[in-house]
Amino acid sequence: MYTKRTAFSLLLFFTVFFFPQLTKASAYWMEIHGSGKIKEQVKIQVCYGFIDELSERHRTTGPEFQRIKDFNFFLYTAKGEKVKIELQRKEDHWEGTFIPHQEGTYRILGMNDQQPVLVRSQNPQDNVRPIDFMCGAYQVGIPSNNNPPLPLMDIRLFEKNGIYTIFPYRNMKPAEKGTLLRIFNPENWEKNIPVNENNKAFFKPTMSGLYVIRQDWQDNTPGIFQGTPYAKIRYRNNYCLWIN
Repeated sequence: MYTKRTAFSLLLFFTVFFFPQLTKASAYWMEIHGSGKIKEQVKIQVCYGFIDELSERHRTTGPEFQRIKDFNFFLYTAKGEKVKIELQRKEDHWEGTFIPHQEGTYRILGMNDQQPVLVRSQNPQDNVRPIDFMCGAYQVGIPSNNNPPLPLMDIRLFEKNGIYTIFPYRNMKPAEKGTLLRIFNPENWEKNIPVNENNKAFFKPTMSGLYVIRQDWQDNTPGIFQGTPYAKIRYRNNYCLWIN
């Protein structure tokens, strides 16, 4: 489990991974700041911005930044209790807080199901409704071992000797063998890793910075959202790991 004084947690989704003409990647992400101690306030900051050619992250405040209001955030305490996190708009981020009252693992889940349907052609069969998640963990003392997977989609990490074991879930069940996970390193290079027969995958960071672990799942149930028909729903969950 990732445990740091400042946990730089999850990217929700990369809206643009590569602009050849700009060499930038735009993204939503979440940062978790705290001392790692009981009864000391923890700040959750949700941002939007891009990574430049030198792999430095910059916050921006354009239209995408305003849409952070569409996210719903929840805290799952060390006891497993679910608490709504209210975000307040700040200068270059949206912020929520909580106070841990006991040791254990505190998990944060963000969900955005209000994005417009992606219209890819005049044929409604090509339209996709996106629903995105961001999740992260904040550690106080000894990790909790009794908190179940989060609903719909979840990714959990455990570290030992510099190697991370990834446990992806869908509908609170382990992801099936062969499920493809996409890992983006701090320079936004991508590596695809399949889930093995034991419902897990492994990776070893090779450089410091932000790693994004992504799981996608498609539901081929058609429908209509905000007046636009679609043929399937694309669920996406991103977990972000900051390596010093």
